[in-house]
Amino acid sequence: MLPKIFFLNLMFILAGFGPFVQSEAQEYDLKAAYIFNITKFIYWDSTIPGNEFIIGVIDPSPIYEPLEKIAKTKTVMDKKIIIKQFTKLEEIDNCTILFIPKNTSFSLKEIVDKAKSKKILTISEHEGYGKKGSAINFVTIEEKLKFEVNTKTLESIGLKASAQFLKLAVIIE
Repeated sequence: MLPKIFFLNLMFILAGFGPFVQSEAQEYDLKAAYIFNITKFIYWDSTIPGNEFIIGVIDPSPIYEPLEKIAKTKTVMDKKIIIKQFTKLEEIDNCTILFIPKNTSFSLKEIVDKAKSKKILTISEHEGYGKKGSAINFVTIEEKLKFEVNTKTLESIGLKASAQFLKLAVIIE
């Protein structure tokens, strides 16, 4: 019970009730922490194969290094976290989460279609991507980092988010 309360408090703090992150490094450290904590509020299919929880990053992004730091010491569902960077859409087949940076060279539609067909949770950081099909999208609202959740996209890939998590999100239906 105590860890759940800790993570709920952490998510509440991270949900934008603090000052806006000033530097790019701080911003991506915070986004990486969000991604790790989001894994605890999604009801994952218990049949995720293997002993690895793979978080993919399509195209180069400053989030890669902060995710790598987290992966060195944390696990998800008792699975080792592996961070992979992809440069081709065909490579994303085996990841559980795919981070889509704002400067991706691929069209969002291509990424979302491929991810949906493979039941991959997409997390993006570009204005409007939540409405266009990304399951979770980081946004800045009143100079604070927040996140949108597209509940239809979550449902389409067979995932659900906890009620506590959804209370902190900007919901897109």
